[in-house]
Amino acid sequence: MTLDPNDLLLYAGALLILFLTPGPVLVALTARGLSGGFHAAWPLALGVAVGDIVWAFIAILGISWILLVFDTFLIVLRWVACGVFISMVWVLIQH
Repeated sequence: MTLDPNDLLLYAGALLILFLTPGPVLVALTARGLSGGFHAAWPLALGVAVGDIVWAFIAILGISWILLVFDTFLIVLRWVACGVFISMVWVLIQH
């Protein structure tokens, strides 16, 4: 599996949107910053940043390993998913 620069740019853009979306981490970081200041908040911010980077790296390696090892299985799984979606559409049309 190869990635061209457009794929990497699309992935980086999606991650940027994800990181800019407020969530529980922002609430925790704000609470930590308001209660203890910068000295209490920077370890949490660093941990979240490192965790996000490590998670993305491990996810990419895991998916590429699965694609290398189980390529035939994933092709079969894709066709099974297509069949499920087609049957769902058929049931929806009937009702």
